Amino acid sequence: MLKRLTAVLLTICAITVPTACKPIDTKPVVPVDITVEDFESGKDAEVPPSHTTPPLVITPPETTAIKAPEFARVRFAAAGDNLIHSSIYKQAASRSENGGYDFSYAYENVAGLISGADIAMLNQETLICNDEYEPSTYPLFNSPKALGDHMLDIGFDVFTIANNHTLDKGVKGLLACLDYWDARENAVVAGAYRNAADRDNIRTNEVNGITFSYLSYTEYLNGLTIPEDSDIIIGNALDIELMESEIKKADKISDICVVALHWGVENSDVITDYQRQTAKRLSEAGADIIIGTHPHVLRNIELIDRSDGSQTICAYSLGNFISAQDVGQRLIGGVLQFDIMLLLDDTAQERDKRPVFTGIEFIPVITHYDRAFADLRLYKLSDYTPELADSHGVKTGSAFSYDFIIQTLEKNIDERFLKLS
Repeated sequence: MLKRLTAVLLTICAITVPTACKPIDTKPVVPVDITVEDFESGKDAEVPPSHTTPPLVITPPETTAIKAPEFARVRFAAAGDNLIHSSIYKQAASRSENGGYDFSYAYENVAGLISGADIAMLNQETLICNDEYEPSTYPLFNSPKALGDHMLDIGFDVFTIANNHTLDKGVKGLLACLDYWDARENAVVAGAYRNAADRDNIRTNEVNGITFSYLSYTEYLNGLTIPEDSDIIIGNALDIELMESEIKKADKISDICVVALHWGVENSDVITDYQRQTAKRLSEAGADIIIGTHPHVLRNIELIDRSDGSQTICAYSLGNFISAQDVGQRLIGGVLQFDIMLLLDDTAQERDKRPVFTGIEFIPVITHYDRAFADLRLYKLSDYTPELADSHGVKTGSAFSYDFIIQTLEKNIDERFLKLS
């Protein structure tokens, strides 16, 4: 009986107590026809249907969908000096079936590292003089057109040409080299320019919604100079203020500014205070990526903190990509790979539009040849073996072994970035 009394009281409360969703009903409540005797007898009370409480309906507030941030991603790869000695181009000539040059054997083992990137950059150390000159080797290099064509075929699309061999064939040879590259629509080439107007036309490309700009400079020209009556210009890495000025211009027309520096002392893996100070200045000017070449050996990779909270990735030297040099350390190079992520939102604040580098990896690449520089080819370290190292032709005059390779890499490349397998 107590349960029935409770049920009736709850029903009465439901009728008389106002809710937050409905105004108070000021009409008199018709009493329910029920007596104490009904409770005692267990008789069910009947509530008139006209006085039942309507169901409570709650309407959720209207909401506006928030669009998720859209990020662009670009996979970037960079390699060091493409240094083509005579043994490399003569080998390519002997492997050709049509009287030209076939460079595929030398590069085929590492081509996948390049083709897998959205942007792949290479320091083309030797001139490609549009086949107006015969191929030549050290000290005044020139490579056949077939070399450049093959670099494009395996996936390189950005080439830096400011280096100590840029004037190996004089101004006439450099102009022929620029003619070659100008005829390759898919190639972005920086570092040497026909005149001031050409230099002011900063090279750019757009990939996956991100605009990149490219600048290239060298500290050396091997004692060669541009004649006073020539309009030719080569990027000068000794003029820091000029580099800062050009970087600031590039930064205004691009999302990512890439700077190539051909600098440092050959055959030394020591990063100098001057290099770190220069890299810091260029970073603050707007350089997002700095790729160093020239020493022919590896130097470390660092992330430089900028005053705005962002970072610059700086590889002080990527060593040789390929060469026929005869010192073991110069045969250990590699490919630097990383992802660049950027927020694509014109309304975002500047601090939220800074680039972020992820997946940074240095993948070692070994130049291998047999006796007398025969059958020269590249290997990823993950495909190289102690047996191959023991058979390397360089061992006739230089220290070299698989352990030597590992020791060199661990000495010079930050373990956070070094990929040994």
